[in-house]
Parts: sequence; structure tokens; C-alpha cells
Amino acid sequence: MKKLYKKLVFMRNPLLRHSNRVFNDSKWIIPFLASLLVSITLIFSASFGVFKAPYDRDHHQSPFDIISFAKTEVSNGYFVESSLNKVLNTNSSSFEPPRLAYLISGTKGDSHRIMRTLQVIYHPRNQYVLHLDLEAPPREWLELANAVKNDPTFAVVENVRVMAQSNLVTYKGPTMIASTLQAVAILLKESLDWDWFINLSASDYPLVTQDDLLHVFSNLSRNLNFIEHIQITGWKLNQRARPIIVDPGLYLSKKSDIAWTTQRRSLPTSFKLFTGWLFFLLCKHTRRLIMGSAWVALTRTFAEYCIWGWDNFPRTILMYYTNFISSPEGYFHTVICNTNEFRSTAISHDLHYIAWDTPPKQHPISLSMKDFDKMVKSNAPFARKFHKNDPVLDKIDKELLGRTGRFAPGAWCIGSSEGGADPCSVQGDDSVFRPGPGAERLQRLVNTLLSEEFRKKQCS
Repeated sequence: MKKLYKKLVFMRNPLLRHSNRVFNDSKWIIPFLASLLVSITLIFSASFGVFKAPYDRDHHQSPFDIISFAKTEVSNGYFVESSLNKVLNTNSSSFEPPRLAYLISGTKGDSHRIMRTLQVIYHPRNQYVLHLDLEAPPREWLELANAVKNDPTFAVVENVRVMAQSNLVTYKGPTMIASTLQAVAILLKESLDWDWFINLSASDYPLVTQDDLLHVFSNLSRNLNFIEHIQITGWKLNQRARPIIVDPGLYLSKKSDIAWTTQRRSLPTSFKLFTGWLFFLLCKHTRRLIMGSAWVALTRTFAEYCIWGWDNFPRTILMYYTNFISSPEGYFHTVICNTNEFRSTAISHDLHYIAWDTPPKQHPISLSMKDFDKMVKSNAPFARKFHKNDPVLDKIDKELLGRTGRFAPGAWCIGSSEGGADPCSVQGDDSVFRPGPGAERLQRLVNTLLSEEFRKKQCS
């Protein structure tokens, strides 16, 4: 009877049955004890803080730190903008000398011009991205890539990149914006150490050395964006904003001019339109609008905002400008002047000297020897546009940059120049600068741009 009773109990209580089986089966004893030991260890570790997240008190804030949704002391601490405001309100320049990130772009036949511009603005502190558009043949792209690969200085410092993906770029269309944003994304991915993004073309050339430029920028707030801008109003608004264009570079493999549609669209009401301008000039008979400037020097913070677009506004404006005539001369300008966090950081100057012919047309004239004095007196750090190997470039090298070898000389070049040797073949401390007359000229320009009277024009 006792055996029958036990069997009935086990049948009615399967949990007891399995429990007894576990402990009667010796092969489960060792795994059970091991699991029990690990569980106890984890419980005690969590209780006494054995596994603690590493904390480096000297850790510098990464660019991704501003995109944090962690709650802070302030009431709006759940939002990205609260952390962004803290960054933008820090007006003092860092003790660390600045670093610049350059995009140098060109098209068919520009590989040698890109290389010359790269060498004359090269500095080991900076980052460089080179882009030859799809119109350039593969042979030319390989020539440029090999020139960078075989340069001994570039090989050691590793701060020059040739974009492997060639984009078809139409200057007046959105493909130029897309290519510029891609270069910014590459620079953000590959390097955390730069403060300003500057876009140049193969027809641009510097008027100051990088030591001059870095020296002056060392004393600037890292929140200043140099971007020529003015609000589009009146008849100009109808002329620029209502037409619809299509950029063939978005869907064709060969370059062609933009296509105009017969439809016209309504004007935007949720944001104001701005353009980069050198001057607006009204032609009496044609009411023709002079082209603006697509050349900028943008802070890393603003460049990140245009890429990440955490409030979606940069993407909204990008989609709007997809069918906008001369969109490269308005995209960044409209984004910055319609964003509260960045509006006060916009300085209306593109850091270029550009000359227009008389009567004015839609493209700047090519600079030559007769423009040399005007270039110098402008105090601008860059000028455009130049013909390939124009003699004035050699004059700039000799009289403004002191360039006799591959690079414009700087304090980082500590090698001997005896016997025609390249002093930049030996690299010194790249945080030490040797400013010259170019720094004095540039400082005069910066003083004007930062004056209260000039800054009243911001985004107006």
C-alpha cells in the first residue's frame, strides 16, 4: 500500500517528481552548482560595484556627446538642443590650436590643379578630401590617387583622402550640395579632430599661408561660420524661388546643363530663403540676378547638424532645394539663418576675393596679373577663379606665400633647404605657427567682420 500511495502522490505532483529526478541524477549536480556559483557572483558584483563603467576625467567631449537624450538639471534636458546650446554659448577659443578640413573638388582636366592647390594649402594639422567628378576619365582619377599615395609626407601623416566614388556634379544644381555633404560625412567619419570645414575648387588659390590662417583662427571662437548671405525678398524671391529645375546629374551618367520646367511653385511660408551673395545687381532690362557664392567655412558643430539633422530641418531644406536654381548658393545659407541655435554664428563673408566683369554676368572673371594688387588689398585668405598655370599663381607663390618647393613653408618644416632640399621633408611640431604678413592682412579682415556694425547684417 505504501508503494502505491507514493506513486499516486508523484503522479499528482509532477513538480516534485521532476525535482526528485534532478537531484537523483548525478550528471546534473556539477552544472547546477556551477550555475549557482556564477549567479551568486553576479549578484554580489552588482551590489558592490565591481563592474563599473570606466570614467576618464580628462576625456574630451566627442561630437556625439551633444546628441544626448539623457535628462539634465534643466527642464528641457531631454532635448538635443539643450546640449547644443551649451556648446554654442562657449565663445572662448580652445587652447588647442584649430584644425581645418578641406574639400578640393574638380572635373575633367583638373587633377594637376587639385594637386597644386592641395600642396599650397597643406599642413599636417589639417584634413583633406579630394574629389574629381564623374566627367573626369578613370585614368585621371588614378593619376591623382597615385600622386597622393606616392607622396612621402602624405603617406606618413595620412591626412589626405581621394574620394573613391566620383559624383556627377552640376554647379547650378543640387548634385554639388550632395557631393559637399558626402565629403563632410567622410571627414566626420574619418577624423574627430577638426574645427572648420572649407570647400574649394580646383580654380581657387590661397593668398595666405596655412600658418597665417591657423594663427588667426586660433584666436577665434570655434562657433563662427563664414558664409556670405542675404535674404531673398521682393521680385528676386519670385525669380529665384518659383521656377522649377531638374538636375540631370541626379539620373544621367554624362554631364549636361540643368533642365527648366514650365511649372512654377508657390513660395515657402514655413521658412525664409537666403542666398550667398557678392552683390545683388539689377539689370534694368532683363532684371537678371547676379549669382551668389557657394564657398563657405563652416564649424564642425554646424556641419554635424547638416548631416545628422536631428530636427529634420536640414533634410527638409535639402529636398526643397533639389529643384532650385543655383541651390549650392542657398542651401547652407537658408539652413543656418532659419535655425535659432546657429543664426547668430553666421558671418556674412565667404573668405574669398572674387571679381565680376562690367557689365556683370552670371560668372566671375578669371583673375590675372592685373588683379594682383586688388587681391592683396582685399585681405581675403582665398581668391578665385584662376586659369590653369596662370602666371599670377607663380607671383602669389613667390610674393605672398614664399613657396619654392612642394609646400608653402611653415613652422612645421624643420628640415634643411641646402642644396635645394625640401625643408618640409622633416616634420616638426605642427601646433607651432610662424605667421607672416598674410596673418596681419587676414586679421584686419576678421576685425571688420566681427565689428558690431558688420554683425548687424547677420541673417537679415
